[in-house]
Amino acid sequence: MGYVKRMALAAVVMTAVAAAPAHAGTVIEVDGKTAHRVNDPAVPTRAEIALPVPGRVSASGVVARASTKRGRRAVYAVLRRELRRKHIKRSQYRRWRTTYVRSAGTLRRLRGARAAQLRYVLVSVESLALRKRLIPSRMPAVFLQLERNRQYWPGMPYPGVGDQVSFRGSELLYQYFAGEGLQLHPLSIFKKANHLHGFCERKEPACDEAALRSILDEMTALAVKRSRGFIAWEYLFYFGGGTPPWMSGMAQATGIQALGRAAQLLHEPKYDATARRALGAFTTAPPTGVRTTGPRGGVAYLQYSFAPRLYIFNAFLQSLIGLYDFSNLAENARARTLYADAIDEARAEVPFSDVGDWSLYNYAGHESSRDYHELLREFLDSLCTRKQGAVFCEYAKKYRGYQVDPPAIDYEGPTTAMEDRPVALRFSVSKLSAVQVTVTRPDGRVVFDRLATFRRGTGAFTWTPKGPSTFTVRVAAKELRTGLGKRDSDTADVVVENQPG
Repeated sequence: MGYVKRMALAAVVMTAVAAAPAHAGTVIEVDGKTAHRVNDPAVPTRAEIALPVPGRVSASGVVARASTKRGRRAVYAVLRRELRRKHIKRSQYRRWRTTYVRSAGTLRRLRGARAAQLRYVLVSVESLALRKRLIPSRMPAVFLQLERNRQYWPGMPYPGVGDQVSFRGSELLYQYFAGEGLQLHPLSIFKKANHLHGFCERKEPACDEAALRSILDEMTALAVKRSRGFIAWEYLFYFGGGTPPWMSGMAQATGIQALGRAAQLLHEPKYDATARRALGAFTTAPPTGVRTTGPRGGVAYLQYSFAPRLYIFNAFLQSLIGLYDFSNLAENARARTLYADAIDEARAEVPFSDVGDWSLYNYAGHESSRDYHELLREFLDSLCTRKQGAVFCEYAKKYRGYQVDPPAIDYEGPTTAMEDRPVALRFSVSKLSAVQVTVTRPDGRVVFDRLATFRRGTGAFTWTPKGPSTFTVRVAAKELRTGLGKRDSDTADVVVENQPG
């Protein structure tokens, strides 16, 4: 009912230009034996939830290509053992065993790419059992994900990479990863919860308190008890060299934030209690938790629990924002301490994200994409708004300038040259740009025209003038990163003289 209500309201809002939220995403919604792609104002966009691969390892190649007798026996054995120990109920044992058996049967009837997707998820369950990682608290998420893949692959529309999928009657979101089927995506789910909270907080038509309760209740049921006693929301596929199950500090903190916000809005103390149980991730070292020593020597929180030396700027800042918000909403001293432990490291790291005309995605790493630069700017601005340090305000403003300011290009010389001798036409440019140099004679005829990409700094084109004259050199720059196509240019005269003698 909640989903239908949001869809109807979204249609009204979109018809009036007064605007569907800028973050509205699309989702493939499965309803029984049919599925349709729809706009849902609560669903995050792909840019908000993308998981850049942190390494060069092929994810799908790590899982065995086929189900094995040994794997099947391991799944049956662990279910029987946990039933015998009374760690799971008989109803759960029957339901999960049935899910596994039906999924294996469905797989035998599929062919090609559809079979490959379901096979990956099925074999992942067997891999967890063989590695003794199919523990009782992990089983709800593991078998739910397997069941959703069993439902989807026989006849639903084939998704594109990154597409999100939902199933009528549930608020959870799954994302399609090529070769790895539909995977639960905790970051996307908790961002959806935050969007729902925002609609209600602002009293917008898309507010749906029932959906907000449902999504958090569902996620509470899927929380996994990790070995150090805290709960986590896990990812269940091989990714960038990480072996499942792994967790994300950003997703964990976003979950804590969403739970704290909903507890206050809905007057539900149980959500605060769930969030408190998740804080242990930020006191525990990887790979169990996400607490580590940052590159500037202080405490840092990781995006990926399996990558202890990958310091991702936007993920770290969002982790801090989640902890900060929960500490204030719930008046929670532990969250406040965890925030205080790491905020100085964040302040020290931020200047190292600046390359002079853009941002880095990770410390001493590669540059941000357009979406990740904007995400980092938003998080810097969020910490600025929360008055957590001048450095956040400074860099939020600077990074906005990198997005909207046009490139500045200046011709640096020379102004004289000699005929038939190569000369370097030098320039400086303020940001990554497509730079064009054009040389014209006094009558307007173009004698030299070149285009190339240059990074921030100085550059040059080599030109060999033919014959004496006064030529006009024009250098023009068009910025490349933001898609706005802003330009700048500069011109100068170059006097070309005869060869001596």
